[in-house]
Amino acid sequence: MPQSNANSTKTSNSNHKETFLQKLLGNNYKWWFILTFYAKSTGSGIYGFLLGQFSDIIQNLAIAYIWVINGASNDIITYLIIGRIYKVLSDTFFAEILGPEISSGQITKHLMIPLGYLKFSIFRELGRRVIFNSMRSVSYITVLLIYANHINWSYFTFSKLFLLVLLLPITFLTIFMMEFLIGSQAFFVRDKRNFNGIHRAYNGVSGVLSGILIPLDKLPFYNIIQFFPTSWLLHHPMQIYLGKYDSNQTILVFLGGIFWSVFLYFLAKLVFKMGLKKNESVGL
Repeated sequence: MPQSNANSTKTSNSNHKETFLQKLLGNNYKWWFILTFYAKSTGSGIYGFLLGQFSDIIQNLAIAYIWVINGASNDIITYLIIGRIYKVLSDTFFAEILGPEISSGQITKHLMIPLGYLKFSIFRELGRRVIFNSMRSVSYITVLLIYANHINWSYFTFSKLFLLVLLLPITFLTIFMMEFLIGSQAFFVRDKRNFNGIHRAYNGVSGVLSGILIPLDKLPFYNIIQFFPTSWLLHHPMQIYLGKYDSNQTILVFLGGIFWSVFLYFLAKLVFKMGLKKNESVGL
């Protein structure tokens, strides 16, 4: 009987044919599987989707309208509207997932997966965001069309769009690592209300320091805050799009974005390990 079972197992394995991607990626195919699995499993009810789109449209219309009636230049309107489309395509709200998973203990089921949790979370969130961000961008594009007459379309070139597409993964990783750091605070904050306070404070500060409400060069201390990682969420990409950076400055934006994403990666990894260590059970 054991020999029979072994033969049947061998036969079933020999009948399995690897796909082209499995052969191409080898052991790295697991990351592609995670990404596509969460992309396929992501869904949104039509009612929730429509309400979310309506909320985004109203908010963005109001912000653009305030700037228009106050005589803002077309460059500023372009900065705010195109910038918001860029940001929503690279956005992630992973702290809203990680914090509750830590507080409820649900994170343990992911820690049992034989993969690094941080890397696993990157691909899980990337898969989810392919759907979420694409859907959310619809409302931002709607606002773009409504305020089309206030947009400076002379900046709309293939080369600049190509640079923004190349910058998107860097911006996504930067946002994700900051969200991961905020979500990890749930290890150290016992009270759910305190964690929510930290999360709201982060959202408020990053909203201002990214340039999503006011262009950063209109704020005091711009010479300092332009070097914050939040500047790569919207401000620096828009400076490239508006043609305000030359080739050397554009290269520095890419290098700076890579620096922040790598630095925040190792910082997030360290803080997460500290949180696990703080909450581990003795003898395990």
